[in-house]
Amino acid sequence: MDQFERVRTGRFSGGGMTSQGSNSRNWQNMHYDILVKIFMALRVTDLIFAVSKVCSSWRAASRDPVLWETLDLNVLLCNAFDILPSNSNGLSDGHSSWLNAMHILNNASILSCKTVKRLIFNYSIYLKDEHLVYAATRFPMVKHLALPPCNEITVDGFRSAIQWWKGLESLTVPFISNASSIIQVIGANCKNFSMLKVMFSFDLDFAMSLFMSIPELKVLSLRSSIVDKNALNLILTLMGSLEALNISHCLLGQIPRFPGPLLAIEQLDNFILGKASQLREFFTCQVQSCSICQFEYDDDNIFGWYEYDKGLWRDDEIRSLVF
Repeated sequence: MDQFERVRTGRFSGGGMTSQGSNSRNWQNMHYDILVKIFMALRVTDLIFAVSKVCSSWRAASRDPVLWETLDLNVLLCNAFDILPSNSNGLSDGHSSWLNAMHILNNASILSCKTVKRLIFNYSIYLKDEHLVYAATRFPMVKHLALPPCNEITVDGFRSAIQWWKGLESLTVPFISNASSIIQVIGANCKNFSMLKVMFSFDLDFAMSLFMSIPELKVLSLRSSIVDKNALNLILTLMGSLEALNISHCLLGQIPRFPGPLLAIEQLDNFILGKASQLREFFTCQVQSCSICQFEYDDDNIFGWYEYDKGLWRDDEIRSLVF
C-alpha cells in the first residue's frame, strides 16, 4: 500500500504503523482549516486530480474559496497540457493541448464554484476564440486576466468572451491581433477596467485608441515594448487619471506609419520626464547601462517576447500588475 493509498483510506501513521492501534492517525478527520493551509501549497492539478478525490472532507477543503482566488496555469509544466514546442516561437498548436487544458479548466470550475478572480494562462498554450470563450463561461467572475500571445483571437471572439467578463479590471497580454479593436471592446463593456500590460509596439494609433476607449486608465505597463515617442507624449498629456507607467526595458523611438526603420531615441527628453515625475509610480531604465535591455533585443531591434516564460513577465513591474 503506497502513501497516497494510506492517506486515502485514512490508515497512515507517522511511525510506520498501519494497524488501527493507538499510533495510527485518521487523516480524514484533520481539521478543515489545517487542510486548507496544506492545500494552498499544492498545484492546481494536485487539487483537481488527487486531494479532491481522497474523501468527502478533503474534497470540501479543496473547494475553499481561498484556494481559488487565483488560477495560475502558467505554473504547470508544458507536459501537463501536452504542450511541446512545434514552431520557432515555441508555441503549441496541437489539438491535444486544449483537450487537456479544457479538462483542467472544467474541473477547476467545478471545484472553485466559478469564483476565480485572477486567471493566468500557460504562456506557451495556443489560444483560439473557442478556447477563450470556453474559459470565460466557466470563470465569469474573473477580474484580472493574463493571456499568452494571441495571434488567432479575433475581435468577434474576444467580444463573445468579454460578455462574461464585464467585471474585468486588468489585462496582461504579450501580443494580440487587432489590438486597437480589442481595446475598444474592453472600453465598451468593462466599466471598471483600469490596468493594462502589453508587450508589443505601442504606436500612435494604439495610444489614441487607448485614450478614446479607456480614458480613465490608471495603470499602464509597456515593459519590454517598442514605444513611439509621440504615443508616449499623448498618453502622458491626455490621460489625466494615469497613476503608474512602466517603460523599463523599452526601445523608444519614432515608429514609422509605413514600413521602414525605427528611429531610436537613446534618452528621454525633459517633457516626458517632467510629466512622468507626476505619476505615483514610474519605471524606466537606460539601454546603455541595462543588461536586460541589451539581452532583449536582437540585431534588428526586435524584442524576443517569446523568450519570456515561467512568470518573468512579473519582473520589474508595477505592484498592482503582479498577481
